[in-house]
Amino acid sequence: MNKTLLTQRCGAMRAVAGAGLLLLLVLALSGCARTPATPPPSAPRPAELTLPEGFAAELVADGLNGPTQMIAGPDGRLWVAQLNGGENDGKGQVLSINPNTGARRVQLEGLYKPTGIAVHSGVLWIASGRDLLRANIGADASVAPPEPALTDLPFNGRSNGVLTVTPHGEIVYTTSGSRLGNSAAPGSATLWALTPQDPTNPRPLATGLKGAYGHTVDALGRIWTTEIGDDPIDDGYPPEELNLIVVGADFGWPQCAGDRQPVQRYGGTAERCAGTRAPVALFPPGATPTGVAVTPWDETILLVALWNRGEVVQVKITPEGDNAVGEVSPFLTGLRNPQHLLVWRDGSLLVSDFATGTIHRIVHKPEN
Repeated sequence: MNKTLLTQRCGAMRAVAGAGLLLLLVLALSGCARTPATPPPSAPRPAELTLPEGFAAELVADGLNGPTQMIAGPDGRLWVAQLNGGENDGKGQVLSINPNTGARRVQLEGLYKPTGIAVHSGVLWIASGRDLLRANIGADASVAPPEPALTDLPFNGRSNGVLTVTPHGEIVYTTSGSRLGNSAAPGSATLWALTPQDPTNPRPLATGLKGAYGHTVDALGRIWTTEIGDDPIDDGYPPEELNLIVVGADFGWPQCAGDRQPVQRYGGTAERCAGTRAPVALFPPGATPTGVAVTPWDETILLVALWNRGEVVQVKITPEGDNAVGEVSPFLTGLRNPQHLLVWRDGSLLVSDFATGTIHRIVHKPEN
């Protein structure tokens, strides 16, 4: 990204985030600054987190440095990608953590901006800046040096987000949106699925997605993705989104934003936006939804991590099928920057906090 464009985007982000939120936002997503040499914010104790009645929180791990995505590792442990320093320092790691004791070991290090990881058929896949890497996993869960599978992916200077393995064995990833005039640059703003056996021929799932950072698959096999829409529109910044992916759908960026609203500055019209797919739920401008997961206690409820608001909200989905709508309500507050959500093997929910380097376990304890 050239210096002029980077300066323009950093200026735009100041307008939406405000001085207090700007530093944290750019550290995690924008590439506009480096991590300062100051201690991270103090982590909230589990008792300081606010949850609905019948839920409890406990601390699983702390002392992490910019954790991004969590997955269930092939060794039964929790595997976590983390920046381990400034976003562009190239010091990223993949750790394996015992979620019961907190014991950990480094599986890989020296990675550039590892924001996504996935395990498929004995191979660790890594979203690393503009590249998608793969590394063989040994019988002892050791990881070989990674090799490139896809390089120079379309990129807008932010992150290309997490990786998700579908029930069909494909790996879902995104290429973040950059504009070319009033349209998305070729290959950008797209959600893709690749076959691990032939990663050089990914297929597009949906287009018009500026920042589909987080995604997940529900019990019906439907793919859900968040949308970080921080591109300024005619009168400020757009609301951010939860989207249900239908193959071939166009979500409209940059001509359309929010609930199919035309963006005149980018040539948007009512006719153009009427042909795009509507979001299932909307979040406030600047909320920065970075993670989404289906709750382990109710498959009709999705949880979404709102990074800039320090909270996780729940979205009740009705009905089944492609025309679902969502009702948003509070779930978890008291975090600094919730980053990623993972349903663990025991039916609990793990929540990582980027700013404090912690992971909490949320347990559902319904009354008898």
